[in-house]
Amino acid sequence: MAVSGPIKPQSPASDVLEIIHDFSCCLWHQKTLGFTQCDLSTESLAVLASWEQTLQPSRKFHSRGSSRAHIVLIDSNGSFFSGDAGGLLTKILAAMKISPGDVSICNASDSISVQNHVLGIRPKVVIALGDRAAGMLTGRQEPLERVRGRFFDFQGIAVMPTFHPLQLLDNPALKRPVWEDMQQVMKIMESCHAR
Repeated sequence: MAVSGPIKPQSPASDVLEIIHDFSCCLWHQKTLGFTQCDLSTESLAVLASWEQTLQPSRKFHSRGSSRAHIVLIDSNGSFFSGDAGGLLTKILAAMKISPGDVSICNASDSISVQNHVLGIRPKVVIALGDRAAGMLTGRQEPLERVRGRFFDFQGIAVMPTFHPLQLLDNPALKRPVWEDMQQVMKIMESCHAR
């Protein structure tokens, strides 16, 4: 039977996932047998390379706040700043004169969800709090100490990586660099409001 194009699944999502799983197994076995004539994307090759390895469970994506927020905070920890970390973040935002309605917060569950969230809102600035969040939008897997303090561009949106409030609680000496980062964010916000 000749197939002229992609087959549209007519099965429930769970059946489609099982089919994908079966095809992945098939491709993995072909790869182990040396079959290399099938062109696969880098992402597919990475999946095959990691096949049968223990994978980290994916973290579910969560977000809170306005869909018209001027600032998106990406939380590496995923706690949505409860407890002392939340109190500290509230103080930082208050010092920046940023109202809660201007902010959207999401967790750093996976790059695609975070990027889609940011692109859906198109804020003036993204503040990536912690190593995981910073890597998602800067594309750099360097320690936060090396990337914080300067803006990165994510599809025309300014991204400021900085330390997570939990890190500030553990190491109060980091409060000064975070405030310097937030002053840069405030300058961008002021220039946006001046237009």
